[in-house]
Formats: sequence, structure tokens, C-alpha cells
Amino acid sequence: MPALLCLAVHGVSRAQEGAGDTTFRVFLRDGTAVVAYGDFARVGDRLIFSMPVGAADQLEVVDLPVSSLDLGKTEQYAQAVRAARYGATSGEADYAALTADVARTLNQVAATDDPLERVQIAERMRGIAATWGRDHYGYRSADVRQIQGLLDELVSDLRADAGVNQFDLNLVASVAPPAAVMLPRPTPAEAIEQVLRVARATDIAAERVALLRAATRALERPVPGSDPGWLKRTRESVKESIVDEMRVDRTYRDLARTMLARALAAASDADGPAVEEVLRDIRKRDERLGHKRPSEIAGLTSAVERHLEAARRLRLARDHWRLQLPALHDYENLARPAMQQLARARKPLDAIRRLSGPDPDVLQRLSERLTRISQLITRISPPAGVASVHATLSSACHMALTSAATRRRAVEAGDLQLAWDASSAAAGAMMLLAQAREGLQVALRPPELK
Repeated sequence: MPALLCLAVHGVSRAQEGAGDTTFRVFLRDGTAVVAYGDFARVGDRLIFSMPVGAADQLEVVDLPVSSLDLGKTEQYAQAVRAARYGATSGEADYAALTADVARTLNQVAATDDPLERVQIAERMRGIAATWGRDHYGYRSADVRQIQGLLDELVSDLRADAGVNQFDLNLVASVAPPAAVMLPRPTPAEAIEQVLRVARATDIAAERVALLRAATRALERPVPGSDPGWLKRTRESVKESIVDEMRVDRTYRDLARTMLARALAAASDADGPAVEEVLRDIRKRDERLGHKRPSEIAGLTSAVERHLEAARRLRLARDHWRLQLPALHDYENLARPAMQQLARARKPLDAIRRLSGPDPDVLQRLSERLTRISQLITRISPPAGVASVHATLSSACHMALTSAATRRRAVEAGDLQLAWDASSAAAGAMMLLAQAREGLQVALRPPELK
């Protein structure tokens, strides 16, 4: 126990030396390690991080597909960086707190008379020590393992003193600090090269251009330690890349505009095969262009596929309409006379609406005419395609009858409120008649793309 107490109080080795450059790195598939300012974040199949540009303090947010990265190496290096930062900041203080806890435990064991209670105190401290390395990035793992070993011996001795015959297998594995050699901080020129490599790795065109422009701004300023020849070549290369990206953007925009126009025209004609041909042309054109805008092509393809669905839906609707067309014409022949007669009642209905008549004898003839129209409408059996049109026509006639009857009561009673009620009914009747006539015209026309 004295040896263990000495270890707990003083420690068995010095703290880790300085960790060097502890900047995060993201490793591309080609082995390139690019600097990440701060930790990265994984969102689905994307990795998002910020990276510095050149010697300036300018940062660019980068969004890369995981498929373009060596994610295992990236995460291993990140864990090593976190461990190094921990060791350089709070690691030694936390280790000192651990050794202080061990010392207090040993003092408590020495001051306790009950053998079983002494075992419990020592076991509790051994459990803390067993998981400490896992929770502290494996900091001073060799020292912590030595403490664990000595605590194991202490627990064994105390159990023997207490007469406890128990075998205890400690299944908590010791944790070594993450193994990774900290890479040196890149020079300003290397930082610019890293930006250009990331620009080539990203699959988002707008982000690629943003990175290239950021590199251009960095190259416009002095780049310490760079070769003038490299500086000139890189500037020219970046400018050419931006021009090329703009050209590719225009090409894909033109492609999208042309293909969407073709798809819309074909869908309006209910020509599904023509829309399918547009999809095939998109794939061919994209292949010839080198698949340089996968996101734009995915969006364009999705839009054209919606046009294809609309074309198929429209073709089905038109075929259904053609099948129903004879019945629609039969209905038109039956309903049109009723509509025409109801339209000829517009003048007296308008007088009712304006509270300006008509004369009582005209009102009587109007009621008789509307009754005959209502009987005619009732005898018509509409096909399903114009059921709503027929219901609207029937409502128009019923409202016209109501307006005439209400106007007559208003005249008989000299009641202005009843006259206003008749006015509202007359206005509604004319509106519904117009809707019914328009609905019939729509039903007789072939369906169109919505």
C-alpha cells in the first residue's frame, strides 16, 4: 500500500509533451489531407466542414460526399486531434484529480476498521480507474494501467483479509491514446493547393466555383514562400477553371431549358413516348458532357419524369373523354334547350335583381315558364361526366323559381326585405346558369394538361 500511495500522490511519469499542430484534417480518396478549421459534421452521406484559404483568415464552408473521402482515416485523425487537445489542456488536471481520488480512497481504507467496508471502498475506486482511460481519450494510459494493476492487487489483498473467497475478472479493456502522427501545418501555398483539390472533389458546382473564386482572391495577395512560377501557373489555371465552369453552367442551363420545353410540349399532347425520348436525350447529352453536373441532371430528370406522369395521366383522361363523348353530346342536345329558355328569362330576372320589376303579369308568365323549364330539367338523366353541370343547372332553375315566387310575395305584402331576398335569388340564378353553360363547354372539350 505505501508504494501505491506514493504513486497516487506523485504520479509515475510526466504529462505528455506538446501535441504540435492539432488542426483537424479531412482525408480525400486520393490520400490528400486538407485542413479543417474546427471539427467536421456528418449529415447523411455528406461531410461538412470549414477550411482556411491561403495565408488569410478567410474560411470556406465545404460540403463533400462521403464517397469522395477516406472517412475511416478522417475519423481516426480527428480522434487523435481531440486526444491531443485534451492532453494539452485539461488532461493533466483530470489525471491529477484521479490520483487525488486514489489517495483519498487509500486514506479512507486505512482509516476504516470494517474489513468488508474496506473492500467495498477499494472496489469502487478500482471501477472508476477501470473506465477512466475510456472517458479521457486514453490519456496517460500506461500510468492509468499501472494504477489499475495496483488497485487490483489491493482489492485482492483486502478480500483475503476479509475472508472473501471471490474471483473477479475485470473485463474493462485498457484504452490507448488514438494513434496518429500530427501533420505539420500547411504553408500558404499548400493551403491554396488543398482548396483546389477540394474544389475538384466536390460534386456541387456552385460550391466548386466558390472555392475557385476564394483561391483566386488568395492568389491575388502575396503568398509567402511561394515560387513565382507556381504562383503564375496556378493563377492562370484557376482562372481557366472558373471560365470552364461558367461555360459548363451555361451548357447545362441551355440543356435544361430545351429539354423542359420539349417535355412540356409532349406532355401537353399526352405523348408519353415523346417525353420518354426526352429522358433518353438527357442521359445521352449528359454523357457527352462528361457528367459534370449530377445534381442539376438529377433535378432535370425528376422534372421531366413528372411531365411523363402528367402525359400518361392526360392520355388516360382523353381516352376516357372520347369514350364518354357520345353520351356528352346526347346530354348537350337535351340540356341546351333548357339553358336557352332559362337564358331568355334573364331580362325579368335582372329586373328582380335590380328591384325594378317586372310587372305582376310578366312575373306570372315568368313563374309558369320557369316551372316548365324545371320539369324539362328533371326529366334529363345526365352521364357521370356532367353530373355536376346538371346539378348546377338544376340549382339555377330552382333559384330562379324561388326569386320569382319571393318577388310575388314581396309585391303582395309590400315587403322590401322580401324584395331584397328575391333580388339575391335572381342574382344567384344568373350566376349558376353561367357556370352550368361554361361547365358544359369544358366537358365537351378534350382534357388539357393542368
